[in-house]
Amino acid sequence: MLSNHEVAQIVGMMIVYGFTFVFSAGMYASLYAAGVISGKRYLIRLSYPFAALLIWSVAGMILSGQLDVFWSLLMVFAGTVYLFLPQMTLWAVEEFHRRHIATERR
Repeated sequence: MLSNHEVAQIVGMMIVYGFTFVFSAGMYASLYAAGVISGKRYLIRLSYPFAALLIWSVAGMILSGQLDVFWSLLMVFAGTVYLFLPQMTLWAVEEFHRRHIATERR
């Protein structure tokens, strides 16, 4: 049985990993999209450390041993999706606009 102090440490650690996961995913996506849209490569490069932080937070949660197999797999899936979400979203927006412009020209 874990003491209250040990439980508090585990919960605190998972909160830090969770916050880092959400924060880094948002910063990565925002900087990446801003870089692509504005054509500023330095913003795209600035997004990569946040992608690394995203991977670190997922690895930290999994390697902590506090998640069961389902939640570990879910975090791997979510982390992978978040790494490719900015590229997929920008592709979808560009494709939508390309089709919309093609429709207007008819």
